[in-house]
Parts: sequence; C-alpha cells; structure tokens
Amino acid sequence: MWLKANSRELQWFLEAAAVYWDKNLRRPDDDAVVLVEAFHQDIRVTLRNLAFANAVRRLRPARLVVVTGVEEHWRRTLWSGFDVDTVRRVAQAYGAAEVVDVWDAVRAGPSGPTLDEATLTAYADATYCRLGKLPSLPADHASRPDYQLRRRYATALSAVYEKTFGGHVVALVTSHVDYDQWGLAVESARRRGVPVIHTQQTGCMKAYGLFPEHDTGAGTFRQELTRQIGATFEGRVWPRRAELHTAGELVAWRAKVNLGRPSWWRGGVSASVDLDDAADRARLRTHTARRLGLDPDRPVVSVFNHAVSDALGTNREVFGSLADWFSGTAAYAAGHTEAQWLFLDHPSQALYDSTDFFARVSRQHRGARHLVFRPSAALSKNALWSLTDLGVTVRGSVSNELPAYGIPVIQAGWSEWSSCGLSTVVDDTDAYWKTLEDRITALCDGTVPISEEQVRRARLWLWLYRSGTDVVTPLVPQWEVWPADTLLKVMRATFRHIESDADPLFAAVERMWHRREPMLTRVDL
Repeated sequence: MWLKANSRELQWFLEAAAVYWDKNLRRPDDDAVVLVEAFHQDIRVTLRNLAFANAVRRLRPARLVVVTGVEEHWRRTLWSGFDVDTVRRVAQAYGAAEVVDVWDAVRAGPSGPTLDEATLTAYADATYCRLGKLPSLPADHASRPDYQLRRRYATALSAVYEKTFGGHVVALVTSHVDYDQWGLAVESARRRGVPVIHTQQTGCMKAYGLFPEHDTGAGTFRQELTRQIGATFEGRVWPRRAELHTAGELVAWRAKVNLGRPSWWRGGVSASVDLDDAADRARLRTHTARRLGLDPDRPVVSVFNHAVSDALGTNREVFGSLADWFSGTAAYAAGHTEAQWLFLDHPSQALYDSTDFFARVSRQHRGARHLVFRPSAALSKNALWSLTDLGVTVRGSVSNELPAYGIPVIQAGWSEWSSCGLSTVVDDTDAYWKTLEDRITALCDGTVPISEEQVRRARLWLWLYRSGTDVVTPLVPQWEVWPADTLLKVMRATFRHIESDADPLFAAVERMWHRREPMLTRVDL
C-alpha cells in the first residue's frame, strides 16, 4: 500500500507534515527517546503510531526514533509492497531524529544480552506458524532450516531491543504486540519498565496502554490488558449505564452494518443485520435452515473458526492451540445429536492457513448429518444471526457482537473484552465441555441462556469500543478514508489549515499518559 500513492501527493503531504510538527513540538533537553515501530506496509498504521508518539512528545520532549525494515519471509507472506525508503521519509516528516532498519542489524548478526530462552522460543514458534500459515508446529520443526533461521532471528532481534531499551526510552508505540519483530520489543520494554502504547487499526485514534505501575508481570501483554480493560469497564463504564443507554443503543444499531474494524465479517450489504422482530427472524431462520439441511425447530450452535495461525499463545487460551480447540469441538459435536452444529471458516482463511485445516476437519465428519461446515462468506450476517442460538469461539469478535443482539456466546479463551461480563468465559477444558452441555440443555428446554444484563453489557461495550475509546481528530482520519491519495490530501489540508490548540488527540493522550490509563478515551470517564 505504500507504493500506491501519487509521488506528487506524497511529497506535498510530507512537506506539510514536516512544517506542522516542527512548529508544534519542543526540542528535548536530554537524551530521552520515544521509540516507534514502522513494520507494517499500510501507511495508515504507521501514521497512527507517529501521531500518538508526537502527542507524547508534546508532553515529554524526546527524540523520535523509528525502527523499521522487512525480512524476506515477512515480505513474501504479507508485506510484498513494503518500501523502507518511504517509511523513512514519512518518519522524518514527523520529526524522527533517527530511522533504524532493524533487519539490517539482525542480518549483520548483533550480539549481546537477550531475553530468556523460553520467551525467545515462544515468539519464534508463533512467528514461524504465522509466516508458514500453520495451525501448529510440525513435529520435526526443530530440525528444519527455516525454523532454525527463525530462532536465530529471534535471538538477534532480542539483542537489538535489549540494547535499545538500555537507553533512556520513555515510551514504545507499536501497532502490534505479537510475533518476533513487534513482540520482542514489547517484552524488552516491559522488562525495563517502559510504557507500551498499542495503537489500533480502526476508527480514528484508538490505543491501549500498559504502564509499568499496573503491569503485574504475571501474564502476556494481552492478558494484562484484558484484566485492566475489565476493571475499567466495571468501575467507570458499567456504573454509568443509565446515562449511556441512548448512546449505547445508537452504536449497537450502527454496529449492525459493521462500519469499522476489527471486521470479523466484511463491509457492505452482506454484513447488515436488519431483522426487526421475532417474526422476521423466524421467517429467515426457516429459509436458511432448509438451505443448509437443518431443522429450524431445533437448536443450532455456531462455531466460529479463527485465523488458526494468528498470534498463537498471546492471550489466555483453554486449549493448546486454536486448531486443537476447533477440531476438538467438532469431535464433541459429532457425538451430541441433541443440537445441530454449524462450523464456519474464517473470512480470511486462505491468508492464515496453508494446510487445508478447515476442509480436513470437515471431511472427518462428513457422515454426521447434524454437523454442517460452510465458508463464512456463503452466509449473510442476516442469515447467520437468524440461525444461531449459541455462539462458540475462543477470542473472536462475535463474542461481543452476538450478545448485543441477545445471542449467548461461550469463549474458550480471552479477548480484550472478555473480563467485561458479555459472554461466558471458561477457565479450563472440563468447564468448557460442561458449559457446552448445560447451554445446549437449556436451549432444548426452550430457555435462551443469556441474561438481560449480559445484553446490556455487550451494548455498552460496543459503545466503549466504537465510540468511547475512539478519539476523533483531524490528525488521524477515519480508517475508511482511502485510497492513499485521498488520505494524504485530507491530511495535507489538516496540517496546512488546522491549528493544534485544543486538538482532541492531545487532550486525550495527556489524560491517558498522566493517569496511566489502559485505554485512550474520547471523554473523561
């Protein structure tokens, strides 16, 4: 995506950005550094990182150091259009004092202290699976040259980051917290007591923060974040549910058409939910069930496959892998004919799986007539919402979408919202199988196993995620402002014509930074 911008439009943007940030940032009087990663090829991702970093630099003057680069496996699998030179030019326009190609340093074979072997192995394993699009490590992975290279890369990356964070780093701003090039930086930052800001790829400016004062060190970055988000929701949002009710209902209505990311589904007509009442749902349910060979009068459990190679082991999960969970659930379902089961692949299955995993599981159960396997793109959201009586996932966004519309969900793991009381989150495999059995029994008895409070919590979470924590600022246009030329033109106009005083981004970052809050918020909670 870097290369799709018109060269003149890019140059005009760079000139406007350079003047704006030069006039709106103070020079540091010490050696403090704000470190920003720029490993993603989508310019919108990097611009969010840089904008947040500069908002921090307005509070705490510091040098801006940007780490970037692309390794061959990352380029081949995902970042085919990555252009280090363009990254460098954009970073310098935002005031970067130094732009470091980390992969150049890694290939040169740096040495020095690293993180512990278990941490290095965990990140090497997760990265190997992601780049190979593998649901799990092959049995002979340790002897494979490409895995051994991945492991050497993890060691070298860790040495680079440990040296970097040995200096006076006041913040790490990153778009990702998983895999080797991002996750090892996060681990080094946490070890040195450096705040980690995790920007999001949705809305305008959204970001989470893990500050050392609140980092227990007992779990991964995502586990820490899950606990802190739950505490914030419980202490500052849920008590104001009456005040926020109207706003929550509005966001729940807007969320029906999936206007923002993360996009479990996809945009457009097929993502819309416009069922007005039970009669509408019943009519569409009958049609959809018959289309799939199911009985509309019997309970339907929908099981949502994940991007099976994505960020393995980065949050708490009940099963050893996402693949173990999905195949194990299918085996369980085969023996439970009291319900009907709809298994759906991930909308981007091909981007995360090179092993034909979903089709293999489907073939194993082709004789079970009460099990149906389908591509998620084959069903509209209207059809799926009319059919699903119980949703089952590990960390998918359906666990906050479905409860908002009165459909219960079981989670076999943690997502960022799973401490907010929206779904039923189980702690181990025994609890998972028992909860599945109990919920199916309730459905067969005619009971919908979800409380009114869970529905209200889910709708309030939608408000928090899509509104309350989305800071609308001209410095970061909505994610949907695209293609690149349009984005750059909009931002150029901002830099040329909008003054920085009273910009919502700066006020929001100041509040988050000084209070050490786990999320950026549009309003003071």
